[in-house]
Amino acid sequence: MSPTAVIVIAAIVLGVIFFVPPVRRAAGAVAGAMIAIVAIAVAVGGTAVLLNNVTIFDSPGTLARIKRFLTVDWAATSEHASGSAQCEYGWPGEPAAPPIQSDHQGADHKRKQAGEQAPVPPWGLAAQVEDYYPELVLHGYPGISRAELFADAQQAVNSLGGWKIANVDRDHDTLDCVYTSRIFRSEDDIRIVVTAKNRIFVCSRSRSRLFPGDFGANIGHIKEFQEAVEPSIEKFYNELKDKMRGRDNGQGS
Repeated sequence: MSPTAVIVIAAIVLGVIFFVPPVRRAAGAVAGAMIAIVAIAVAVGGTAVLLNNVTIFDSPGTLARIKRFLTVDWAATSEHASGSAQCEYGWPGEPAAPPIQSDHQGADHKRKQAGEQAPVPPWGLAAQVEDYYPELVLHGYPGISRAELFADAQQAVNSLGGWKIANVDRDHDTLDCVYTSRIFRSEDDIRIVVTAKNRIFVCSRSRSRLFPGDFGANIGHIKEFQEAVEPSIEKFYNELKDKMRGRDNGQGS
């Protein structure tokens, strides 16, 4: 169809809409309904994001976050805080999956084999990963025993509303948890693993398959747990600092 024909057809359609009252009223009703649907969707999505304690304005950008919140229903911490990282220790009730090696990790391995040093960007971790999510940073806690970290993790989960520990695996320092939302009563599975290297891996996945995204709920769960466990970690380091200071003062006297 030629451009001229398209313009003529569009002009005729617009003319009918503007000059035929029944058609104009019908078109207005359809347009009003579409605007209302979009407004409701934006309001519901925005409210869900706020309730999940996440933002659409942080790294890796607003569009990337909106897309993820609408299309992805899981999240996991990783060394590079990548939004595409999988749960390294498997989902609750499923066998553990081997760690997924990203492209830049593979490149670093090749450099090591060749005896080369990997370049370090001056802008920090966010510069190394295109889909960097600060909430998904894998935290390590040097100096704290694995047993104490595991106890702190249990205490943090027990302090959170809507969270329940479904299984405790002390042999592998793993907690399988279930989060139940307050409004819709939907459930998400969360796995927390304390490693021998003083790290706490966290992964979360929605059970519901009615909608492809999670409105940031799983990232929100990880963020909520990390904030809950932080006071115990900070208390440990403050006590350790006081002991070191007292020891130094004793030596000085």
